[in-house]
Amino acid sequence: MQKSNHSVPAPTKGATPPAKPRQITKKVRTAIDALIKGTAKTHEEAAAIAGCARESVSRALKRPEVLEEIRLQVERQLKGKTLARAAGKLDKLIDADSENVAFRATELALGLNGFQPPQRGTTVQTNVNVGWTIDLRTNADGPGKVVGDHSTCGGVIIDAEPVEEGE
Repeated sequence: MQKSNHSVPAPTKGATPPAKPRQITKKVRTAIDALIKGTAKTHEEAAAIAGCARESVSRALKRPEVLEEIRLQVERQLKGKTLARAAGKLDKLIDADSENVAFRATELALGLNGFQPPQRGTTVQTNVNVGWTIDLRTNADGPGKVVGDHSTCGGVIIDAEPVEEGE
């Protein structure tokens, strides 16, 4: 059996290779860390901590590779100690002295585990027509005559006599 040698075709003349994602600089990483950890509340504070201009941080935060790095760091932080702390706090709130707080914490814990209370409110079936049908047409055969099957229109046409102007 002969092995086939598949290779990528050579780029055509004048074609530009796909752009490599730009690297995230050390200063931008420092600014991102400051924002995620909460030591900086604004881009300006993050830039001061990182030792760069606010505009540099603002521009960097629009780049896809920087947004992805932020998403990954936030996910790591949430799945790390923050998630464990939140679970501990929720557990304490279930035993709170306030019945309202205990109820809401219990409801949240159950909801997070797939147990939802029945939905409140009014349910209207979509195959039912609700409301009035008023026929304002003048009919030579007499007013209020039902044309067709009235069960499909959701109601009975109201009798009405046309009123002449000036009466």
